[in-house]
Amino acid sequence: MEKLKIDILDSVEEFDYQTTFNKCFINLDEEVKPPPTALGIGYSEYKGNSYLNNTFSYGEFSCIVAASKSKKTFFKSALIASYIGCQASNYFPSMVSQRASDYYVVDIDTEQGEYYAQRAFRRVAEMVGNPYINYLPFGVEELNAEEIVKFIDGLLQDPKFKGRIKWMSLDGIADLVDNANDIEKSNAVAHKLKKWRKDNKMHINVVIHKNSTSNKATGHLGSSIQKKAETVILLEDTDENTDNRNSPIKVSQNYSRGAPFDPFYFDLDERTALPKECIFSNKDW
Repeated sequence: MEKLKIDILDSVEEFDYQTTFNKCFINLDEEVKPPPTALGIGYSEYKGNSYLNNTFSYGEFSCIVAASKSKKTFFKSALIASYIGCQASNYFPSMVSQRASDYYVVDIDTEQGEYYAQRAFRRVAEMVGNPYINYLPFGVEELNAEEIVKFIDGLLQDPKFKGRIKWMSLDGIADLVDNANDIEKSNAVAHKLKKWRKDNKMHINVVIHKNSTSNKATGHLGSSIQKKAETVILLEDTDENTDNRNSPIKVSQNYSRGAPFDPFYFDLDERTALPKECIFSNKDW
């Protein structure tokens, strides 16, 4: 069909209207299935039945929002380990993986140098308990924002991995833009996340810093990501003394499209320094 010429802001552009119409129209008579669950946290009751919460779906993305030094990388590692499975349930029994095959799991750290990045990556292997050969950790601290985006594009299009990466973590999503308050670039990164997760039917989990005066993610980038994310998780330290490395962290679900999980806590095991769920009772929390 010939493209229509559409008047847009006093200029005339060609636009494939019919193709866009067909792609975007939603038929109310067709039954649309919910996106399959990659990883769920907790269960919810519905009509007398118990269902695993669809916390992290394939084809969607989520974000962890936390202040600096609030163990967000530890929690990110816990999510990855729980998705892989094996012995990770010993640390976070409320997290239930729905991984059905030996999918590739990509873990990208944009902030830490090689030594500290490797320590975080090894944490995943320790929690899983067995080597998972399809776990792909990358430290990209030396790359600039544009290079990181190009690297991820290349990774997802690599014939060896294309269509087989089903979980990707981006620890330091703010490093994909030069300025988190740049509206245009922030929207472009959010659009990239949508395209990556949709084209690859994967789940993408990103980590971003919390605003110092609220529980919202920082900058226009944080605002854009929160609006489009399936699940937004907030981490809060229960001890104002941030030097207390083993103070419990409260995990709550600020926003969700599905049933939210109940808040819970985790701390670091004194013997292994690995994150684990814990019971924490304090009237202020």
